Amino acid sequence: MGFATMSGYGRTGTNGGATGETVNVSTYAQLAAAVADDTPRVVRVSGTINGNGSDDMLDVGSNKTIIGAGTNATINGFGLDVNGWGPAEVAWGGDLCDPAEKDQFQHVQNVIIRNLTFTNSADDSVNVQCYSHHVWIDHNTFRAAADGSVDVKRGSDLVTVSYNRYAGTDKSMLLGHSDSNGAQDTGYLRATYHHNWFDGSNTRHPRVRFGYAHVFANYVDVDDYFLGLGVGGRIYAESNHVKGAKTITQDFGDTKLTWTSSNFYDVATITRANSSGSTMSDWLRADGSVAPPPYAYSAGSASSTPPAAGAGVTGADTIPR
Repeated sequence: MGFATMSGYGRTGTNGGATGETVNVSTYAQLAAAVADDTPRVVRVSGTINGNGSDDMLDVGSNKTIIGAGTNATINGFGLDVNGWGPAEVAWGGDLCDPAEKDQFQHVQNVIIRNLTFTNSADDSVNVQCYSHHVWIDHNTFRAAADGSVDVKRGSDLVTVSYNRYAGTDKSMLLGHSDSNGAQDTGYLRATYHHNWFDGSNTRHPRVRFGYAHVFANYVDVDDYFLGLGVGGRIYAESNHVKGAKTITQDFGDTKLTWTSSNFYDVATITRANSSGSTMSDWLRADGSVAPPPYAYSAGSASSTPPAAGAGVTGADTIPR
């Protein structure tokens, strides 16, 4: 479900490397070689792959399914960078892509990342940036990273983040690079976040700037805030079960929020709601102005049981076709 199923940028939906060969990898060098080009390929990760000690992020090319084999496939010490702005582009355009360069390099598209556990990431665990599109991040377990767990930014679009478990993460998910990046991000950054388990995580579930986030059927048990309301964003939230949080929304800007009646929370478990003198807008600021997303889906009801989220659950190592 979600934005990764939609048509745009010359393709419909996301099937990763489904039309290509399947390769098995168990070392960093094997993984790097398997994901470097744009040839359709299913890359099955076995065991723990440790970083090479020098690269915080590994670039991922288009048309890839990167999927853990079995229940214990682990990416340790580095992250995956879904990003067409590679060394060749840096050589002529500098460290980061910008709007003036949008049509001067090939954008990464059609990537699935599934059934992996990310540990000790030296930067982000998964980073989607520089106009990448049609990306599906599904059934992974994220543990604390040096920076974010799943960041979507710099003009990326049509992303679905589903059935992941965020276990003790800090900056869990970012949608939109910075408050000053509206020229690049406005009109992009459409992302769906559904059936994720925020398990003792801290912030950004997600934090939204300039984009549109559909947030539904997630299980929320967090230390700080659930939804970060940044500059210029929109959030449509429904059927989420908030077991506990410091606050449901944290106000960083003018993001608009529709918070439907299908969401569940108990005011007794919202710390800021029980602070002396607080009003509802102090812990849940919603104006109801955001329309539902433009695709078919079923949000279901808010569930008091965490979803079967994360790596290693039954069926998570099945290759999507």
